[in-house]
Amino acid sequence: MRNKALLAIFVLVVAGPLWEPRPAHADSPAFSDGTRAYASGDYRKALAYFQQARSAGIDGPAIHYNLAVCNYRLRSYPEAESEFRLIAERYPAMRALADYNIGLVLLAEHREAEAREQFDLASKTSADDKITRLADTMLRRMDSSAEPAKRGESWVSLVDVNVGHDDNVALLDDSSLPPGRSSDSAFSELLAVVSGPISRGPGLRFDGSLYAVDYADASDFNQTAARAGGAYRWSAGAWGMEAEIHFSDSMLDGNDFEHRLGAGLTLRRPLSKATVFGLSLMHEEVGSGESQYAFLRGSREQLGVTWDRYGANARLTLAYRYESNDRDSPAVSPTRNGVSLRYRYTMSPDWTADLSLGLRSSTFDNASIPRDEDRYDFSAAVRRRFARTWHVNGTYLWSDNRSDVAAFAYTRQRLSLGVTKDF
Repeated sequence: MRNKALLAIFVLVVAGPLWEPRPAHADSPAFSDGTRAYASGDYRKALAYFQQARSAGIDGPAIHYNLAVCNYRLRSYPEAESEFRLIAERYPAMRALADYNIGLVLLAEHREAEAREQFDLASKTSADDKITRLADTMLRRMDSSAEPAKRGESWVSLVDVNVGHDDNVALLDDSSLPPGRSSDSAFSELLAVVSGPISRGPGLRFDGSLYAVDYADASDFNQTAARAGGAYRWSAGAWGMEAEIHFSDSMLDGNDFEHRLGAGLTLRRPLSKATVFGLSLMHEEVGSGESQYAFLRGSREQLGVTWDRYGANARLTLAYRYESNDRDSPAVSPTRNGVSLRYRYTMSPDWTADLSLGLRSSTFDNASIPRDEDRYDFSAAVRRRFARTWHVNGTYLWSDNRSDVAAFAYTRQRLSLGVTKDF
């Protein structure tokens, strides 16, 4: 009866999975709070409550189903897929329903070939006519011509405003100017981001951002930067792929500073239910605006490798990045290797914490005075959600750049407090 009740609710909406409204453990406070949060549309808070319920010992298909659905709504697709696959393995009576939902997750990730396999599996193995009809409907939709996505559907936008203090002011990309130029100053900054699909079928997406920072005591470093680009997503077997192209333009103290035209490729593949491997390649052609910044001209290549591990309330990310620069000036043409570790933990429905550690080694073999540098980074951030689409956040950053040429050694501390509005 429990599975039938779940399916009856699920059939109402083909576009996405729903949760079981009244499981046997509905008297659990955390589970009840999660159900109410989900009904109100606050999927992030609902996810945190369901995670609390699982940590308190609640088990069974309903808790895993709810976790999967919340992750699906939040577009955390690897986590959603992991929960649905767990249901398929542990609860044979729900396998066809889980297979259908896995198909929805894979389709949302533009992994069409894998999604088709899941829908076909659900259609052929389900003993319930409703699931068979749903799966067949999705297969027919995939076979028909893709309809253009509605403007605004699945689009993400936000505005972030911060104030703080930086005791070693530097550019966003600190490879852009030779080290040694710094200043101590309070600052205010603005970041606006918009991203969303251009069309449903081909997996086309637009990304845009605008950044501005004003330093009260170091106006020479005031910056504005705009970036726009597009991406194309597709799948090949278990691999999810994304090709992108972007253009960025920045100004420094009101002067035309730097232009970048770049293209890249990102690949992601699940290694297990809770682990995802990623590989990225990027090439950028760099130009300058005014002649005083001509030394920036040239190119940059980057290679990145990531390993993500997802837990009930946490995400652990290990990353490696290689960077090679070929600029007109050897002073801004380092070869770099970097490793980082990031841990994100959901403390409660409204509170999230992030801790990061990093080490980056840079070699300037062709500089007038060759040198090697090692930079150690630590950052800590807390974020609190309120009123559903508003956040307050605080971030602390510490860096220690050690160089065998004393003039290029420095330390840095940056503290910021801000407010973010999601749209």
